[in-house]
Amino acid sequence: MKPIIFFLCVLVLAACERPTDENVVRVTVELHTDGVTHFSDIMLTAHDINMNKDYTADSLVLSLPMGYYDFSVSAQANGNTVRAYVRGVKVIQDCVIGMEAFYENAGHGDFVLAEIFFAGTETPEGKRYIGDKYFVIYNNSPDTLAADGLILIEADLNSVQKYNMDFDFRDRFFAVDAMYRIPGDGNSYLVPPGKALLIADNAMNHTEANSRSFDLSKADFEWYDVSSSAGVTDVDNPEVPNLDKLYCYTFTIWVPHNQGHKSFGLARFPEGVTAEQYFATDSLYISYNYELVTAAGTFSQSKKSYILPNEWIVDAVNLAPSETFQWLTFSDKLDAGYTYVAPTGSDVTRFGKAVRRKTQRYDEGRRFLQDTNNSTDDFEPGVPADPFFFL
Repeated sequence: MKPIIFFLCVLVLAACERPTDENVVRVTVELHTDGVTHFSDIMLTAHDINMNKDYTADSLVLSLPMGYYDFSVSAQANGNTVRAYVRGVKVIQDCVIGMEAFYENAGHGDFVLAEIFFAGTETPEGKRYIGDKYFVIYNNSPDTLAADGLILIEADLNSVQKYNMDFDFRDRFFAVDAMYRIPGDGNSYLVPPGKALLIADNAMNHTEANSRSFDLSKADFEWYDVSSSAGVTDVDNPEVPNLDKLYCYTFTIWVPHNQGHKSFGLARFPEGVTAEQYFATDSLYISYNYELVTAAGTFSQSKKSYILPNEWIVDAVNLAPSETFQWLTFSDKLDAGYTYVAPTGSDVTRFGKAVRRKTQRYDEGRRFLQDTNNSTDDFEPGVPADPFFFL
């Protein structure tokens, strides 16, 4: 999910003012990318944020009721697919919106998050069961890649609770609250193209305790936490390698957010940068102030976070319940959309469901997964979890 040729950039060229007596307005999109003057196979989508309704056109002109919209475009240019996005545009008069397009990942690829299971399961008796969460990481490139050093990351920012920050760093950095790294000497864990790794919370046969869970005893990796609380301890399978724990916000055990309020990604330190050097770099630990707006009022807050430069992010998946989404915690240059398992975080139907990346195509007997830097398009939301779907 790295930017390939161009990165996403949005510029609203003309303000949309209220018309005199019309409720339907005409929106024209001007799509730009270096040296391209002709686009074909155009699909323009306007998503009415308030009404949760989509309008589409096979051109760059669309008539819409007045409102607030997210716009997306896909098209062909020079034999490749280009895409562009802009969020939160107020449309109240005929107007022109300029959008800079980027070429989607054309198969060069890297590791991507193929399936994320964060909600957990329930027992047949309706009791919540933990310990069986997992991530599936897929080699979406045409080459064998070493997984050594790949870092699984969870967002520090909450996708359903928007902050009015004095320093909105998202276009430059990603704030993390957990970082777990695949071990190795750089050549220990080689993954052929089209193959996947399963990373489990607890690599054990969970069906022995919960028939609605999974046998994760053969996972490729698990994360293990040495807890500071005798009452909250982790389970270690000595037959399955542990991830290196670089950082986590909790002193007990890390449990990925089970309501889908946090986003996840993959990252790597640049060559020559060690974990020790990273944590010793003062500029990668920031303090910022923000206003938290709630039903009870607006409150001034401060926060400290470790951050990763966006250039270090290999893949990014924004997550949020579909009815309570507030903002993207990854930059929209890394992921312009989000995916979900349920409408709200408290929805009990979320248990046993995952988000799964779509298959774009099959080529010479292997699958290439869709990676357009927009999780809304790239993922199937709320599918029955299957840790072995890609294995």
